[in-house]
Parts: sequence; structure tokens; C-alpha cells
Amino acid sequence: MARRINLKRDRFLFYVGLVLVLVGGPGLTAGSYAHDSLRVPVGGTAFDAFGWLNQTALGVGVVLLLIGIVFLILGLRGGVLSASELADVKAGGSRT
Repeated sequence: MARRINLKRDRFLFYVGLVLVLVGGPGLTAGSYAHDSLRVPVGGTAFDAFGWLNQTALGVGVVLLLIGIVFLILGLRGGVLSASELADVKAGGSRT
């Protein structure tokens, strides 16, 4: 039963990591670019400079990207089987 919980946890970590990488990388970069190019007056009007809003978006994006990469790495551990688990799978006795 513990292996099934581990697989669910690993799968959850993988998908959360994938979402964080997608939001942290290109998502916040596109948001920062859209703020400047569309001249949306959210959080100030510094459209020509790399202002505090762009720096904040960049910082949050980098943090989310790094956390997402760590979650992806932790989620990928679920595909590794020990020798006893591999023997169970080959014998047909595994329920995972």
C-alpha cells in the first residue's frame, strides 16, 4: 500500500512542478512583456524602463521556475523500482 501512496505523491509532484515551470518561465515573462507593450497601467506607468513591476515579475518567475524544476526532479523518482519491486512486477503480484 505504501508504494501506491508514493506513486500518487510522485505523480502529484510531477504535475505541480510542470505547472510551476510553465507559469514561472514563459508565463511571467509574457506578463511582464504585455504590461509594457500593451501599456496596461497596473502597478505604475514605467513602460519604457525595466521598473519595479518587471523586476518583481522576474523575481517571482525565477523562484517559481526553480521550485518547479525541483518538484519535477522529485516527481521523476517514481519511475525507479527496486529489485524486489521489479520481481513483484515480473511475477504479476504488484498492484501498482
